[in-house]
Amino acid sequence: MSEFRQNPISKHWVLIAPNRAKRPEDYKTRSVMEGLPELDHKCVFCPGNEAQNTELYRFPYGKNWEVRIIPNKFAALEHTALYRHKGFYVSHSGDGDHEVIVTRKHNEPVALQSIATVELSLETFIERINLLTGHPELAYVQIFHNHGREAGASLVHPHYQLIATPIVPPHVHDEIMGCYHYYQHNHTCIYCDIIKEELEVKDRVVYESEHFVVLSAYASRKPFETWILPKKHGARFEDISKEELRHLSFVLKVMLGQLYTKLSDPPLNFYIHTMPLKKQQSDHRHSVQEEKAYHWHLVIFPRLTIWAGFEYATGIPINPIPPEITAQFLRGDNP
Repeated sequence: MSEFRQNPISKHWVLIAPNRAKRPEDYKTRSVMEGLPELDHKCVFCPGNEAQNTELYRFPYGKNWEVRIIPNKFAALEHTALYRHKGFYVSHSGDGDHEVIVTRKHNEPVALQSIATVELSLETFIERINLLTGHPELAYVQIFHNHGREAGASLVHPHYQLIATPIVPPHVHDEIMGCYHYYQHNHTCIYCDIIKEELEVKDRVVYESEHFVVLSAYASRKPFETWILPKKHGARFEDISKEELRHLSFVLKVMLGQLYTKLSDPPLNFYIHTMPLKKQQSDHRHSVQEEKAYHWHLVIFPRLTIWAGFEYATGIPINPIPPEITAQFLRGDNP
């Protein structure tokens, strides 16, 4: 039977409509990376074509690099004159940074990369966040990965994108406010309470490690929406320990590997939600309360269904498969 479910943080609704569902294995897709070579001389991101891009950073230095950072050639934001306009309409200049973080092999999606390569990518994210914190005009750094054309990837070579914005994105703002209001009433972090609830119920737990819990989200917006939550409370991804970073690299690879194997390398996005950049706050006490309330996390979002008229008209996604079923499928449990 169909059921409306509310995201406990943002208060946004989804409609779980299993009468429209296929079986989990019916969501297998044609592989995004099938048949690609390890090196494509026509690809601007491949080794040998470094001169085609302005480079900000590479590691290790030299021709045997594993990770490179380059400015996005078709940047959504750029360094421009700052202005804000507030009248009947409100606007802000599109000032910010848009970078591409490239891994070496043309045909190696994150799901198949070594744990060391995944860890190096995550370390690079932290270094860039810490660097951009010093830019007073910036408010937020969003890091995300598009895998497959249906997920928005214009180039198939594995890469991440970093967009640093002068505003806090509305979706992140809604999460922070939802966490803050919950903290004011309950004096606990809602994500920490979600972890406790899910580990007790276990219906939506996909994987658990020493430092992380992986869930099929209770109010999943699409089939197989997956959350990776750190067990230790922390508002900022960039503040995690070296040990936690190693564990996150392993857990992320495991979960992407499960989706790669069981759904035949589907198109997907994943992204990290963390607190806005550290600034000198005029209301320091308020910002401390927000950090006690907020809990950074990573979301994996396979692109297996499309929005149609109802979703665009109402803002309520229809998910045709309950998260309890996708969790069971990813765990490998027999139905």
